Amino acid sequence: MAEEYDQITAFHYAAFRPLLHLPILKACLNEGKEYSLGLDVGCGTGQSSIALTNFCKKVHGIEPGKEMLEKSIAHPKIAYSHYDGQNFDFPDNFFDITTFAGSLYYGKSQHLLNEVVRIGKNASLVIIYDFELSLDSLHVKLNLEPLVVQGSDYDHLVNFDGLNKKHINVEKEVQGKVSMEIAISDISHLLLSYKDNYNRLLQSLGENDLYETVSQKLRSILKSESTFIDAKTYATMYRVTK
Repeated sequence: MAEEYDQITAFHYAAFRPLLHLPILKACLNEGKEYSLGLDVGCGTGQSSIALTNFCKKVHGIEPGKEMLEKSIAHPKIAYSHYDGQNFDFPDNFFDITTFAGSLYYGKSQHLLNEVVRIGKNASLVIIYDFELSLDSLHVKLNLEPLVVQGSDYDHLVNFDGLNKKHINVEKEVQGKVSMEIAISDISHLLLSYKDNYNRLLQSLGENDLYETVSQKLRSILKSESTFIDAKTYATMYRVTK
């Protein structure tokens, strides 16, 4: 996962992410319920960890991408740390909730599942969730071929299926669809946060202040300071049983 981003795309990733993490978590968890410790695996720059603080007194956000961690958003309830992609540096039976926000696809393995079970308390929750943004219309408007922004084989529905789930059971599966109004200034950050998009826009529009160039082009095409984008949301919630 760390290889997917460099410092430039990490900057745009940190600048704007759609506010979908919290609504997805609310669809899975009982509102008003507070847990002690949460773990956010593959936390990126911290938006998903911040969403998890609405349900936990303390959150540990771990991320293999050092460029992402350098841009992590400070929060009094979050401790960020680097993750080697293999083992969790936490004791057994430690966490009440573990989340993967669009990150499980990059590291899914039996070893990872075993680690999740090991550091989770008995009856703790594991939530794997993601969202899929419909950006094809913007690609066309920018004279780019439609692109699956995370790679053609990326699976938004990935969960622990296919692994030995002896100590983890599905508690809930949730899917939804939302439409969001997003400012052009934020859409430009969103487009440039994906490395494939960044490289294609760089080739198409040139190096001279690419963010401003993309923003101005979208304003000219859309005749507006904002537009609506559809998103599909996916979540699978498990309960650890020991």
